[in-house]
Amino acid sequence: MKKLVWLLIPLLLAGCGARETMETVADTPLEVREVSQRQICVELPDDAAVPTAQTDSGRIYLCKDYEIVIQTLEAGDVDKTIRELSGYDRDSLTVVKTRAEGADRYDFVWAASGEEGQQLGRAVILDDGNYHYTMTVLKDAEATKKTQVVWRRVFESFCLA
Repeated sequence: MKKLVWLLIPLLLAGCGARETMETVADTPLEVREVSQRQICVELPDDAAVPTAQTDSGRIYLCKDYEIVIQTLEAGDVDKTIRELSGYDRDSLTVVKTRAEGADRYDFVWAASGEEGQQLGRAVILDDGNYHYTMTVLKDAEATKKTQVVWRRVFESFCLA
């Protein structure tokens, strides 16, 4: 009888163990759709017809009295993009926000000291939620009086295709 008790004790204790609860998680990956960049349209001045330098993210046009930089940056923090373009925090600038063609548009200006004197900067950002499409113009303050470029037209023409 003692042998039978010794055989039944392990069998009885085996049924007393806690059941492990399992939780399943679906392992289907989320489909991340790559959003392609939109094309930038702008009417540049005649003397800026050919870019001086070009990269994957943008183009630089160096002219006699000014330079134009057109680039596409990752969307996200507009304040960071403003700081990259102007060197100033958004709180230090007057930023005008409007809505155009399915994108938020940010326009702002600033002044800076350059190697050859005072410079004026003007920039525009189009934010479609995926990318920041930007155009920055930096020009000599003294040359502004004698320039033939109508900057208002250039900035008004900046759009997405």
